[in-house]
Amino acid sequence: MPRHLAGLCLAGLFALLSVAPRHVRAQTGTPAPPVSDFARTGSLSHPAISPNGQYLALSLHNDKAKWGEPDHQLVVLHLPDLKYVSRLDMVSHYQPAQILWVSNTRMVVPLAYTTSALEAPQGTGDIIAVDFDGGHKQTLYSLRHRGSLQAGPHSMDMPRGFPSIAGVPYPRNGHVYIQLGIIPERNAAGDWDSHRSQIYDVDSISAKPTLMGDIDKGSMSFVVHDDVARLAYGTTDAHSIDVYARADGQAAWTRLPDSVTGKHLSPLRISRDGQTLWSLYSEAGGPDQLVSSRLDGSGRQVLARDDFASVGDVLWDVQSGKPYAALFETGRPHLSYLDDSLSAQVLKALNGNFADHLVLLGGGDEAGKRLLVVAQSDRDPGSLALFDTGTMNLQPLFQIEPWIHAEQMAERRPFRFKASDGMELEGYLTLPHGSSDKHLPTVLLPHGGPIGIRDGWTYDTDAQFLASRGYAVVQVNYRGSAGRGPAFQMAGYKHFGDRIQQDLLDGLHWAIDQGYADKDRVCVYGGSFGGYSSLMQPIMAPGQFKCAIDYAGVSDWSIGFERSDTSHMSVGRTYFAEAIGDEATAKAISPLYQLDKFNVPVLIAHGEDDPRVPYQNATRLRDALDKAGKPYEWLSKPKEGHGFYAQENREELYQKMEAFLGKYLGH
Repeated sequence: MPRHLAGLCLAGLFALLSVAPRHVRAQTGTPAPPVSDFARTGSLSHPAISPNGQYLALSLHNDKAKWGEPDHQLVVLHLPDLKYVSRLDMVSHYQPAQILWVSNTRMVVPLAYTTSALEAPQGTGDIIAVDFDGGHKQTLYSLRHRGSLQAGPHSMDMPRGFPSIAGVPYPRNGHVYIQLGIIPERNAAGDWDSHRSQIYDVDSISAKPTLMGDIDKGSMSFVVHDDVARLAYGTTDAHSIDVYARADGQAAWTRLPDSVTGKHLSPLRISRDGQTLWSLYSEAGGPDQLVSSRLDGSGRQVLARDDFASVGDVLWDVQSGKPYAALFETGRPHLSYLDDSLSAQVLKALNGNFADHLVLLGGGDEAGKRLLVVAQSDRDPGSLALFDTGTMNLQPLFQIEPWIHAEQMAERRPFRFKASDGMELEGYLTLPHGSSDKHLPTVLLPHGGPIGIRDGWTYDTDAQFLASRGYAVVQVNYRGSAGRGPAFQMAGYKHFGDRIQQDLLDGLHWAIDQGYADKDRVCVYGGSFGGYSSLMQPIMAPGQFKCAIDYAGVSDWSIGFERSDTSHMSVGRTYFAEAIGDEATAKAISPLYQLDKFNVPVLIAHGEDDPRVPYQNATRLRDALDKAGKPYEWLSKPKEGHGFYAQENREELYQKMEAFLGKYLGH
């Protein structure tokens, strides 16, 4: 430990992270946590410290809110005493997607909307600004209300498009950079305008925008330096990233050649002296590396890399603006430190003291005096603390899910194995706490997606629920998953119904061969694409599974071609075509047309208003099972989308799962 951190005061956080040492086992006969503990969702998110270090803003979730009542609030607390300052109630199902301080007293907040458990909150197209005390609320952009009084005084100064935050000026001056992927519209001649992207400097008080950059390419992101949009980048397909640059004072953009950038370079930030560009870079489709280069991409140097895993996140020093660590999330997450800055030293010391946790710094004040500490583990959903670099004191703040007791939760073990075609894959094995770890009833738990999504080591609600009921849980990051680079993701395309399913089976066979899983007591459960996999696995491996649980899963891919909320969008049509193929191929890999091979009881659970995987996937499957005389159990809920949002519905699902698995696994 660095000498000046030797006096680090950790007692408070040890109490907050109430984790038993790994050698301590639960007493036999200890009752399992109630189902309701797993049906609840995290109480806080998006913590952010003001530049002067005086305020902490965060999003609070009220899982007891009734339908139509505000279930999220934007809350501001004074530091370090945590005295309440203000609260802003969100409209029902709306929440902050991000909280960004643009001055010592003002925040900019993009909004997100969610009505389902299986999807990340989706941006609404609204960005608001508000003072720390809740005053002077201003709408900076609203796609829904553009042109109305509700959208703010300058709502027509920017075109219709999908907004996102591109950053803030340095030093912060109350302004924010908002980038737009502009929605094409018909011009006076009746022709469609070309796809465009723009970026604006927006005053968060007046909402007045100033155009900073305009490029005739759709869905581009921008990198700004000294109030000049210097780079734009984006992708038109799944195979490459285009990077454009322009000189100071010039409007024209020049595409940087592949010979310099390669096909997969994603610019992140420009150094404050304007000489260095930091980017994520994939060489020949391999795992993403953190690299530095000149602004045109030349002179590239590797700062952090791993032969197996991509850089999952980059940690930036608030004072210098430089990256000080890179996070690799595959297996047991680990950090690669890039310098010996104070932030790096603090992080090393904290991770050394909390070896069972992954500890990260979630930002801090501009003086580098107060740093927000975020700690999480395989058994702990997460805790927040405040580190004072002047006193070296660590002050506990909040637990994200205080009703979860980490000492009752199960260990998640990363594992690697070779798929049957020789590809190296990874997965996670969650073992019931206090069990013998041998020949256990087992649930195979495929993740959703499938492309660009992955399972990780940190707390997983489904896996912990199943383990708390005595089941070993096997999860596999099959080809197509995130975290391994573009080539690994592309390896999942056109293989939804064969190689991906075989990867899952190969991971299950690894657990059986190692003696963890009882080969005669295995079921499969998943949501979304995982629900599809839960239907495909018994078809792929007759006799291997005793039952299946299909939660908002695809039974007929051709329904998505017609009715999914993405099917009418060009990006959605492109994805279906590239990832699956034509409708004939979609039907060929659909469980609905292979039910003669499906011979296990299945629990079908689906939201009746699901826009992503339409409800017809469940009803057509039910009708076909009825016609074939095959056993199933049923749970559907009105007003629910892609996964159950209401706590009482999630609790009912878990209760039915517990009874269903107990019935067929005899546990």
